[in-house]
Amino acid sequence: MLDFVLKNAKTVTPNGIIEGDVGISGGKIAKIGTITEKGGAERDCTGLFILPGAIDMHVHFRDPGFTEKEDFHTGSCAAAAGGITTVIDMPNTNPPTLTCEALAEKRAIAAEKSVVNYGFYMALSENNLDEIKNAENIAGVKLFLGSTTGNLLVQKESAIEELLRLGKFVITHAEDENIIKANVAQYKDAIDPKVHSLIRSPKAAYEAVKYILHLAKKHNARIHITHSSTAGEVELLRKFKGSGVSADSTTHHLYLTDAAYAERGNFVKMNPPLRSNEDRQALWKALKDGAIQVVATDHAPHTKAEKEQSYQKAPSGVPGEETLLPLLLDSVNHGDLSLNDVCKLICVNPAALLHIPNKGKIEEGYDADLAIVDMSLTQEVGARGYFTKCGWSPFSGWKLKGWPVTTIVNGGVVFEKGKVNEGLRGKEVTYK
Repeated sequence: MLDFVLKNAKTVTPNGIIEGDVGISGGKIAKIGTITEKGGAERDCTGLFILPGAIDMHVHFRDPGFTEKEDFHTGSCAAAAGGITTVIDMPNTNPPTLTCEALAEKRAIAAEKSVVNYGFYMALSENNLDEIKNAENIAGVKLFLGSTTGNLLVQKESAIEELLRLGKFVITHAEDENIIKANVAQYKDAIDPKVHSLIRSPKAAYEAVKYILHLAKKHNARIHITHSSTAGEVELLRKFKGSGVSADSTTHHLYLTDAAYAERGNFVKMNPPLRSNEDRQALWKALKDGAIQVVATDHAPHTKAEKEQSYQKAPSGVPGEETLLPLLLDSVNHGDLSLNDVCKLICVNPAALLHIPNKGKIEEGYDADLAIVDMSLTQEVGARGYFTKCGWSPFSGWKLKGWPVTTIVNGGVVFEKGKVNEGLRGKEVTYK
């Protein structure tokens, strides 16, 4: 007996687009194709596409410690509204996720609050290797080579090498701290937000990526470069492709350039910063040739009041959960991507890199984490408000064609008709 059936859809599977039905039972995908048996409920999906739910492998839901910006409930509601069914949360919270005790605290918070599935990274400090070794069920370890929100910078090479020898998935914020400090001194009196792209220069990114890729090769380690933003990084990634190296880029680096400072100021201040259009084009080329395998959000909300401060005081980071899928679907409508490309970049590849079983694809036996999208629906970002607590987007006012209209998590409808079913709860993912 099926719990319910999605009728008359176009379903994006690893074997192509299948027209027909999707049956769900016990939180799993039970059948794909023509379904004649009755389910507990039916939804007519004529004219709609069913995609795997997106996996955002880089979010900052700010819980605990910074809940005036976001918390696991509001962040997960934003994810659900954006067709994201699994999020992996970063460790620069308060307290930072450096110990098993701090990890347990975040686990309890997410279990209570999250409407989508979730997982966690721990962070490396210069003295917490034993905590990392004893941690159970983590997606990987975040390595900060450049200072950013939370001050988890690690510059002690022996600690980094010890981490690389553990065999964990290491996701790296790669910016050279010494270059950044020298640039800060040079531009210490600057007040225009566009100086951010000079302070955290392309050279800072290039040198840090080169350093960590060579160190990872020395130890045969799995290394992931997150929020890749420059053409120089892309060339390095191509050289190391196939040697345990992977990378993502973010929607803001793919769709915005440093020209956006003129209009949006601190509301497009983030680490690493916005780059030139040439850099942006290099990122798109890397998505298409496989040098970059994933699109993530680096969802990092701050309040409007914080962002309205002077450049020197305004924190870095932008929200992205509600626009990840719409931006990519709009690119499909413009002919820059296919739906299969989208599924690889935000579903299949994140699941594979993080070794998350039964997610990222629409196959019988897989978890029923699904995004039902209307490729003909045009909406303006922010016109109906936001689910994220910060209440703004760097893409505010953009008109995008292609939006999720229903999001299903573990077989339960968590978002539909513009509303989140706040009574449902996601589950913590596991790693094989």
